Amino acid sequence: MFGEDAIAQQLADARTALDTVKQQQQDHQVPSVTAEAADGRIKVVLGSDGRLERLEFVEVRVLKEGTEFLEEEIRRAVNTALDARAESLAPDAAAPDLEALGEAVTKIQDQGLRQMQEMSAQISSVMKKLQGGS
Repeated sequence: MFGEDAIAQQLADARTALDTVKQQQQDHQVPSVTAEAADGRIKVVLGSDGRLERLEFVEVRVLKEGTEFLEEEIRRAVNTALDARAESLAPDAAAPDLEALGEAVTKIQDQGLRQMQEMSAQISSVMKKLQGGS
């Protein structure tokens, strides 16, 4: 049977493992995304934070195409980049809620320790009575 210290250590180890996974997820950054439009003459780059980092006219001649053409092609490039970023963020399976798991482990640990202390106190009381104490 596990003692109070062994259970506390196992639960502390579980908390540490959850904290490690949580930190790894925070450290993971989404790479920037590049998209092109107008046959590669317009390039859009979204940064790792998902915001527009750069809009580039690879060929300056594209500016001669007119505002309606440019508006449409820029919109297309930005939407393509946003779609690519959203696709890279979509997990294959739902990620576990590590905050909730950590809170649950903490709650279990605290309840378990209280119960073990109560059991130890009751066992000590019974042992004293068996040994002729009050």
